[in-house]
Amino acid sequence: MKSKSPCVMVCVTPQECCTRLIEAGARAAKETGYELRVISVFRKEGCMDPETSQILERLSEFAGKFDALMDVYFNDEASITVAVAAVRADAKLVITGFPKDGSSGFIQQIHELMPKIPITMIDENCDEYKILPFDRNYPETKSVH
Repeated sequence: MKSKSPCVMVCVTPQECCTRLIEAGARAAKETGYELRVISVFRKEGCMDPETSQILERLSEFAGKFDALMDVYFNDEASITVAVAAVRADAKLVITGFPKDGSSGFIQQIHELMPKIPITMIDENCDEYKILPFDRNYPETKSVH
């Protein structure tokens, strides 16, 4: 049985703009020497229309340019699905888009489910925002007045 290799996991939705997330993941994977994995989760009852299928196919082909695997899951609990997949794949970093107003709370949920795995959010301008694990062994800084 092949041992799993650490990876950078990129969460995408069926939008062409998610290529920026895959590119950010590819950069992080190259910097760390980790594998690149891409994941997308859809509701079980959701039908995939031809346009969605075509976009996912293009994202999968784009990910393939970076030797990345892309997994598509059908599950009503997207955050749990991503967290389980990330742990099973030995993800050392998860990359997502930046949440918009009225978001589902997906990023907060995956952070709560896997608090030791850093999360990088990429906005539409490709700016990065990070959620880092809290290290209880790291001494807290104190203000000096």
